[in-house]
Amino acid sequence: MDITPEQMEATRIARWGKVEPYGETFIESRLPGFEKRLYKIINRGVLENKGVQPAIEGAHRFGVTLIEVPVGQGANLHSHKTEEVFFPLNGKMIVIWGDHGEHQIELNQWDCISMPTGVMRGFRNPNDHDLVIYSVVGGTDEEVGRIEWHPDVLKAAENTGLQYDETGYLKNEAQLANR
Repeated sequence: MDITPEQMEATRIARWGKVEPYGETFIESRLPGFEKRLYKIINRGVLENKGVQPAIEGAHRFGVTLIEVPVGQGANLHSHKTEEVFFPLNGKMIVIWGDHGEHQIELNQWDCISMPTGVMRGFRNPNDHDLVIYSVVGGTDEEVGRIEWHPDVLKAAENTGLQYDETGYLKNEAQLANR
């Protein structure tokens, strides 16, 4: 297969600064302490927002996301039906896991953790600067399925007005206004 530099640029390269982050990507998006900016590079993966499209389109057997996490923020307890790998690129990262978040470990810059399937996990940024995390999730979009959130997260999200539609994706603002 011969692919020109122009074709490569147009279809297989995601340039930093040109990929926009998505706002409300998960049911936890409005909860205090869980702010982050997700840049979907390859595959939609486990996102709960129908509008999110990856920078590099096409069928891949894995998903790649860059996650910018402000100081003290992170991801709440959730699990996946597939493995999830994290690399903190520019600082430390606290990874929590267990049915109630009872375990934690600190990763250093460039360390890697592979979270097993079905394990409740989350993370935090303990640095004094925004943390960038490289994340890989196995499987195609269809195989990955939905995130399973801890029941406490779902209850707290319900109080913010963020809800799922009948297909299991986040309701958009127009849908929320009509509820």
